[in-house]
Amino acid sequence: MIFTTLIEKSYKSILKPIFFKKDPEEVHDRMLKFGQILGKIALLNFITKLVFDFNHAKLKQEVDGLAYRNPVGLSAGFDKDANLLKVIHNVGFGFAEIGSVTLHPYEGNPKPRLYRLKKDRGLVVFYGLKNIGVDKIIKKIKKDYKPITGNVLGISIARTNSAQASGLEEGIDDYTRSLEKLVEAGLGDYYTINISCPNTFYGEPYSTPERLEKLLVSLLKIKTEKPIYLKMPINLPWDKFDLLLETAVKHHISGVIIGNLNKDRNSKYITEKYPEDMRGGVSGIPTRELSNNLIRKTYLKYKGKLTIIGVGGIDSAESAYEKICYGATLVQMITGMIF
Repeated sequence: MIFTTLIEKSYKSILKPIFFKKDPEEVHDRMLKFGQILGKIALLNFITKLVFDFNHAKLKQEVDGLAYRNPVGLSAGFDKDANLLKVIHNVGFGFAEIGSVTLHPYEGNPKPRLYRLKKDRGLVVFYGLKNIGVDKIIKKIKKDYKPITGNVLGISIARTNSAQASGLEEGIDDYTRSLEKLVEAGLGDYYTINISCPNTFYGEPYSTPERLEKLLVSLLKIKTEKPIYLKMPINLPWDKFDLLLETAVKHHISGVIIGNLNKDRNSKYITEKYPEDMRGGVSGIPTRELSNNLIRKTYLKYKGKLTIIGVGGIDSAESAYEKICYGATLVQMITGMIF
C-alpha cells in the first residue's frame, strides 16, 4: 500500500506533467511497449505483481459462471492488440478486456486520434477500431496468455472499419466469423459484441432492434457456454435504448456493458472546447452521468435478467462504487487511469 501511494504521488507530480506535454497517442504507445517489457522480464513482472496486485476475500465474486477476484476491470480500447497479456493481471485488475478485434486488420483512422480534455478529464478518441485482426490476436493469446483462476479475460469483437464490411449483411458476417474463430480456438472467458463504436464510416447500424435482432440471430448460431455481452451506446434516449435491451433479453444475452463514448459534441457534460477538425467520441468524466443514468434504469427494469458492467468516468473507488450502487455488478476503467 505504501509503494502504491508513492507511485501514485510520483505519477501525478512528476510523470503526468511530462506525459501531458507530449502527444497522447505517442504516450499510449510507449506505455504499451513498457508494459510488454515488464511482461517479458520475469523479475520485473514479479516486482510489478508485488507492488500493485491486491486480493481480498470480500472482493471475490462469481458472475455468469466466472470467478472474479475483484470487480474492477480494464476496459477494451487500452490493449487493442493483446500486447499486455503477460502483465495485465499483475497490476490489480480483476479482469481485462482486449480489443476491439475485427475480422480483418485495420490501421486506424487518420491522425490525430487522441486529444486530451484536461479540464473535463476526458479524451477525444478517434482510433476507429484500429487492430491487427482476429487471426493475429488468436496467435498472440495462444503464445502469451496463461489462464489463472480468478483472472478473467474478455475479448471485445467489432466489425471491420472498411468498405468490405460496410453493408448490413457483410457486417453481420464480419462479426460472426470473428466470434466463430475465437470460439473454435477456445480463447477468452467472455465475449463482448461492440455495437456502439461511433468512429467508423458506417456509423452504428446495429443500434436499432430490427438490425440487432439479425446480428444476434447469426451470432447465436455459434454454440458457446461463455457469457456474451453487448457494448451499448450511451447517447440514445431511454425508449430506444430499452428496445435494444428487450432484444438482448429475448435472445438470452448475458448482459450489457454501459457504455461507450459520448459522441455528442454539444453535450452539456463536455464543457471544454477542442479543435473543430478533431473528430471522435469523448471518454472519461463526460460519459459518467450518461452511463450512470442508463445503468440505473436498466437495473430497475431488468434486475436478474441482465448482468450490468459499468464503464465511463471512473477515476476513484468512490466513482466505481457509485456505479455498483446504481446496479452494476462489475465495472471497467480506462481514461481515469491517465488523469
